[in-house]
Amino acid sequence: MPIGTSKSGVLGAGIAPGGCEVFNSSGTFSVPAGITLVNASGKGADGNSGNSGNTGGVGSGGDGGAGGNIVVGSCLCGSSSSGASGAPGPGGDGNAGNPGNSAASTAFSLSFPGGTAGTGGSAGGGGGGGNSGQAGGVYSCEIPQGCTSTGPRKSGGNAGPGGCGGQGVAQALTNNPGGNFWLKRARGGGGGGGAGTQFVGGQSNLWGGGPGGNQYGGNGATASYSGYENTSAQESNAGTADPGGSNNGAGGGGGGGASAFQGNSINDCAGYYGAPGGGGGGRGDTGNPGGAGNPGSAANPTTHNCISVVSGSCYPVTANAPVTVTWNPQ
Repeated sequence: MPIGTSKSGVLGAGIAPGGCEVFNSSGTFSVPAGITLVNASGKGADGNSGNSGNTGGVGSGGDGGAGGNIVVGSCLCGSSSSGASGAPGPGGDGNAGNPGNSAASTAFSLSFPGGTAGTGGSAGGGGGGGNSGQAGGVYSCEIPQGCTSTGPRKSGGNAGPGGCGGQGVAQALTNNPGGNFWLKRARGGGGGGGAGTQFVGGQSNLWGGGPGGNQYGGNGATASYSGYENTSAQESNAGTADPGGSNNGAGGGGGGGASAFQGNSINDCAGYYGAPGGGGGGRGDTGNPGGAGNPGSAANPTTHNCISVVSGSCYPVTANAPVTVTWNPQ
């Protein structure tokens, strides 16, 4: 045998050289002639961050304030009414975010795992409730007004973004142009409208209830009246306020104020009084935002050795991160 000649050279057999191929993107590995065993190393993509948590629901709307009452002696008194309830909000926390994704690489029907996916963000907390309407003040034993006076006025209650309650007002003693019809009457103040989801509630126009704010705010209640009309005693109670509508945190309407009339006949120039209406309820607060998703982890390399392949065949490689195929001389 000649010196330096291998056994394979004597037998006429060739040697397939070793080598490697790196896949930075997906492709196809073609097995070189004479190669039947390969090694592969690589990794999948890094884990994606989790999704942010959802925002919490809107808080409940505030309740309307009650209308003011009258405290005077021996009077014909109409009663006030209570404020209406605000609409409940969806409230509650939002949903936690979904976990992120992590894509593995593959080759020769083997997997090269990606990083761990990030967990989802925390859920946002629900919004706080709206402010309740301020109750109308009590009217107590003020100096009776004369027959030609419009009577005392009181400011209505306030309420966050809700409407203000109307003023209490007493109407003066009047007669019609013919002189044969008398009216002496006192009226309370109407309730303020509750705040809607878009706009504040409207102010009462004295004894009429204020309109609720756009998008479901409750209307304020009408006020009561009392007095003498054409020799007949008259008395009424305040109307009913409307609650906030739907399930979206709108405020309820304020209650109507009471009225009072002091006197024994149509000709008695005694006092007549009106108490203020209650304020409308405020809108519920918006929910709190959810937390950001947590980051995913980096992928770790994985190695598979002595993979049997068929010389001259083609194998698909899915590379979500670099995958390296190597082979020794064979």
